[in-house]
Amino acid sequence: MPLTTPDALKQRKQLLLVMLVFFIIYGLISFVNHYNFRTAALDLGMFNQALYAYSHGHSALYTLDPGGETFPFLSTHFSPITLLYIPVYYLAGSYSFLLIQIISVLSGAYGIYKVALHLSGSRHKVAMLILLQFLITWGIFSALAFDFHNNVVGAMFVPWIIYYFLQGKTARLLLVSILFLMTQETMALWYPFITTGLLLNFRSSWTRSQLIRIYIPMILGSIIYALFIILYVMPSLQGHEHNLQFSRYTHLGSTAAEILRNLLTHPVQSIKLLFTNPLGDPLYDNIKTEFYIALLLSGGVFILLRPAFLIMLIPVIAQKMLSNNFAFWGTNLQYSIEYIPVLCAATISFFSSKKDRKPTILYLSLVLTAGTTVKLLDSRISKWYFPDLVRIYQPAHYRPYVNNQEVYQALSLIPADVPASSSTSLAPHIANRLKLYHFPVVNDAAYMALLKHEHDAWPMKDASAYLELIETFKKDHGWIIVRETKDIVILKRSTSQ
Repeated sequence: MPLTTPDALKQRKQLLLVMLVFFIIYGLISFVNHYNFRTAALDLGMFNQALYAYSHGHSALYTLDPGGETFPFLSTHFSPITLLYIPVYYLAGSYSFLLIQIISVLSGAYGIYKVALHLSGSRHKVAMLILLQFLITWGIFSALAFDFHNNVVGAMFVPWIIYYFLQGKTARLLLVSILFLMTQETMALWYPFITTGLLLNFRSSWTRSQLIRIYIPMILGSIIYALFIILYVMPSLQGHEHNLQFSRYTHLGSTAAEILRNLLTHPVQSIKLLFTNPLGDPLYDNIKTEFYIALLLSGGVFILLRPAFLIMLIPVIAQKMLSNNFAFWGTNLQYSIEYIPVLCAATISFFSSKKDRKPTILYLSLVLTAGTTVKLLDSRISKWYFPDLVRIYQPAHYRPYVNNQEVYQALSLIPADVPASSSTSLAPHIANRLKLYHFPVVNDAAYMALLKHEHDAWPMKDASAYLELIETFKKDHGWIIVRETKDIVILKRSTSQ
């Protein structure tokens, strides 16, 4: 259908309107949280500091470690794609990553729309239903409510990997795949499973020659890249024998080889661990159950009906559910974002597997997904859920817990690029420096910026101890109070020391 026909123009307007509406919705989550000091040193502060360094021609260091150590930025997660974000820094400042994240989500949504058009035979109505399912899934709201993470950007390349695979556009597939691998080292482990799932599910989309010349080399290349980065590059950058990311799996072994061996030699226990709480504290019971129910209601049932898509999720589920960190298990934060493109792709694949199938099943899937999202916005079992971060329909979301004007005025008194230490919620706003420490780490900081609220005590576990430590520094002759209000204190190191 020519793009100039009335129907085509109407469809484009509908698509643009939906994208605009969700840009506003996502912006009300992400931008409002940042403006109201509800973003954190980890991870937005860390990313902002790295982008500042890169944009000024420096190598980026991670100096916000709560333990006071300093590492190269790429040792935290190997994300060289961050270098490509430099132009945005000059446009959006500390909001750069939030803008990038929202645009990437909308790009991923458009990608799944294109996949749906391809599989449904250019049925715009069907594609719009899949697009809406993608945009309203709870995992996106959870991710946008908590800072920025490159795995969100990576997950949003998946629809385009699927689309270019279906289209047989090898050059574009290769480009998108490279960008995907650049977002985070874990994506390289995921990539072989994505490709394998596509090869099994869409057998008519490739030939034996393509398999040998293109897909097998791409799969092997991603595996080699993953092993090289995870087992050699990152430990080298971290200055440790083993990758520090493996600390989340120490209950399974101390090295990657030991973890893999234990998983393979104890398959029943490994499968059981995917569904149970290994921490021994009943406080964390049922988090995984809640997640799996939400997954099934948001299109996961179609993954069971199209099992090749389940292959795509094997490393994602394993990475999350085998961890000893309960935050990985549930519906919070950025840890569910990778499921969304696969859920939607499985939905449209099942629908398109039978010709002339009516879209009733897509309406039902959309309603169930929307209902699950609404339920999870209301309450959830997963820990660390803060409703005010995401409920844009309630006044509390827009109500700051500090006097924003006074805090921003106080922060303006800190010179750019001098070493500083800050409480967690201020770090993303003053990351325009090569040395920024996560209070109570001070090191050689020339300034300290501290919010006087229990909300900002982390990583100190005792909020009262945090407030007492602030008072101690205020009385310390080695520090001068530059500005103090009810909410914030700015301290400057005394030159007379």
